[in-house]
Amino acid sequence: MAVSTHTLIAPEGLPLIVGGAVVVGVLNLSFGIIVMPLWVLVLLGIWLYRDPLRSVPALPLGIISPVEGRVIVAEKHPDPYLGRDAQLIRIHMSLTSVYSIRSVVEGKIMQQWLDQESEGKHDVAHALHIQTDEKDDVVVVLRPGRLFKRLSCNANIGERIGQGSRCGIIPFGSTVDVYIPEDSHLNIKIADKVISGETVIADLAAHSS
Repeated sequence: MAVSTHTLIAPEGLPLIVGGAVVVGVLNLSFGIIVMPLWVLVLLGIWLYRDPLRSVPALPLGIISPVEGRVIVAEKHPDPYLGRDAQLIRIHMSLTSVYSIRSVVEGKIMQQWLDQESEGKHDVAHALHIQTDEKDDVVVVLRPGRLFKRLSCNANIGERIGQGSRCGIIPFGSTVDVYIPEDSHLNIKIADKVISGETVIADLAAHSS
C-alpha cells in the first residue's frame, strides 16, 4: 500500500483557520480570558477541515471511494454523460465528513462537464471522466456543499491522476455519484460506510489481451 503525503489539514481551509486564529489571538490580548471560548471555533475549523492520511490499496482494477460517507444507491443505471449502460454508486456525505475528494482510479482525465442540475437553482454539478490504462471509463459527479454551494476540483483535461490522490474538496458535504462499467463487480451495498481513498467500492472486470 502507498501512504499519501497530504497535509493533515485541507489547504483550502488553512486561510480560514489561520485568519481565525489571528483574530482570536488579537482579541485575547486585548480583552483577556473573556474571549477564550472563541478558540473553540478555531479548533472546530481544524476538525472540520481535517485531511487524514490514507493508505491507498494497490489494486489496478479497484475503484476507490472518492469521498467519505454512506452509500445510498448501488444499482444499474444509465450513464447520462457517456450515454452507456452502467452501474451507479451514490455516496452521501454528512456535514462532518472529511471534505476532501480523491480520485477513484488511476488514469487520464478525458473530459469534464459543468451541469446546471435544476432550473432556478445555482447548484452546478461537476462531472469528471477518467479513463484507465485498460480503457475502462469511470465518471464521477461532484455536487456543491449544502452551506457554501461550492466545491473545488483541481483536475485538468489531459493530465494523469493517481488512484486515491487528492483532487479537491466539497465543504460541508453533499452527494457524489460514481458511474462505472456495467460489468464491474460491486463491493458495497446500501447503507455501507465508505472511507475516501481507502474503501474499494467496486472492481473493474479484467479484460483479456
